Amino acid sequence: MRRADGRIAVALVVALSLLTLAGPLLVADIPPLTDYPNHLARYWLIAGGVADPRLAGFYRIDWSAAASNIGVDRLVLLLSPWASGLALGHAALVAAAVLPPAGALALNAAIFGRPTPWQALFPIAAWSTTFLMGFLNFQTGLGLALLFAAIDPLAHPRLPRGAALARLPFGLILGADHLFALLFYAILLAGLALGPAPLRPLDARVTSMRLARAAGAAAWCVVPLAVLGLSGRGLPGAEQSGVGVTHGSISLLIPGKLATLLSALASYNLFQELILAAILVGLVVGLMRARALDGHRGLLLAAAGLLVLAILAPSHAAGASWVDKRFPIMALLCGMAAVTTRRGLPGRTVAWLSAAALALSAGQAAWVGWNWRAMAAPTAAVLRALQAVPPGARLLPLQHEQDTWARLTAPPGRYMFSVGDATYRHFDSLAVPLRHAFTPKLFAARGLQPLGVRGDWEARVEHNGGDLASVNALTRAPRSGEPSYLPGWSEHFDYVLVLNADMADRDGPFHAPSNLTLVRDEGFAQLWRVTPPPRPVG
Repeated sequence: MRRADGRIAVALVVALSLLTLAGPLLVADIPPLTDYPNHLARYWLIAGGVADPRLAGFYRIDWSAAASNIGVDRLVLLLSPWASGLALGHAALVAAAVLPPAGALALNAAIFGRPTPWQALFPIAAWSTTFLMGFLNFQTGLGLALLFAAIDPLAHPRLPRGAALARLPFGLILGADHLFALLFYAILLAGLALGPAPLRPLDARVTSMRLARAAGAAAWCVVPLAVLGLSGRGLPGAEQSGVGVTHGSISLLIPGKLATLLSALASYNLFQELILAAILVGLVVGLMRARALDGHRGLLLAAAGLLVLAILAPSHAAGASWVDKRFPIMALLCGMAAVTTRRGLPGRTVAWLSAAALALSAGQAAWVGWNWRAMAAPTAAVLRALQAVPPGARLLPLQHEQDTWARLTAPPGRYMFSVGDATYRHFDSLAVPLRHAFTPKLFAARGLQPLGVRGDWEARVEHNGGDLASVNALTRAPRSGEPSYLPGWSEHFDYVLVLNADMADRDGPFHAPSNLTLVRDEGFAQLWRVTPPPRPVG
């Protein structure tokens, strides 16, 4: 009876830890996930907004343009008769946060068959850099890959072997959602097929048999990949010229690959996340020294392989960005699912581990929610400024750009891991669904999104979103790497939206040219009206 009561208590702790995921999602109507407003605008267009005559001349939907990275987009189209694009975008956000830890929990439960205090740590993995950057298809795909692995005969021996045939449709779903999700599924299947026992390299025959079984399990995912390659004209990187491989880092404070490995936990302040990483490492080391942990060796080897990929992979390749920073969160989820606490631990050990895991999950959720709440006022400022934008207007987005020191001392929530990407970088995209206006930064890369741009704008917009240029770019000489829509801006745009306007620009004060008139000054956001140049007579 006591053992049953203990299991119920642990299950309640795990359930409470999962409930912490709701905290941040309840404190912000539009969370400051860097790419999220851009995705939200595209979902709204897919759900019917593209038919608005004030936008139909700018945007179009072409499903042949992409064969992968479109899982959420397809669901939005499917569900659009019953829900708005904005509501479906919010639902996609929730799924991207909840599915990865829920999938890891499902796989862990399928392997070990019981609730453990270790599982209460899983919600920490929800707040990875890839989620906070707004990679919704990627995050959703990771969660689905874990869930599909959890109902595979390799993880759930009670299932008939014929259930392995489900790997083909599962692989097609994951491949359409995101190619990294399909890769993750293949690695999970390989890890499961290696089995829970340690590998014994000295026993060559058994080791080769296990490796062959792992390769055979992963090979199921080759078929969905081939189907996608043969049926879709728009795979990621299909129109990229040259090799396009770089190994750069987005961190200015930590060496590149160390920053990559920390990306599974890094959010809005690098030093806070270093403390979290140190606590987790200390917790795991302490449990290992106490011989309190057990694990599935095959999945642990798969997690180690994912870490190696994170170190070896480039940052950008074939049109895809953040390539190396996608592997650490995959390794964390795989490693979490592979580990459990041993049976028969003393009640005191179970109690303090449960309390520590719940506290860490709640603390990380509170930290993310606090940063989201801090960005509520800047978001509201943008919404107020956009109220003056008429439908059909063409909006030029700019910012007050910051140097490294200014980012370190900026208000909370504005930059990823203190010095990285601006969380407000795509706030201008909100003008599309809220004001039915045009902005040149919506994601419309062939092979990655089904959104296209019409007419002369096709050669002028930033198909991959791009960074915001400094507002001083309007009055100084052009610089290399600045957005392609800046030349001739006064002829092509009706309004200028300046973000981060309550901070000093690194290039000095902005002296507005005579053809700009300030319409709204909301502190963080400023809206300027552009007076078009006079047309030549005759």
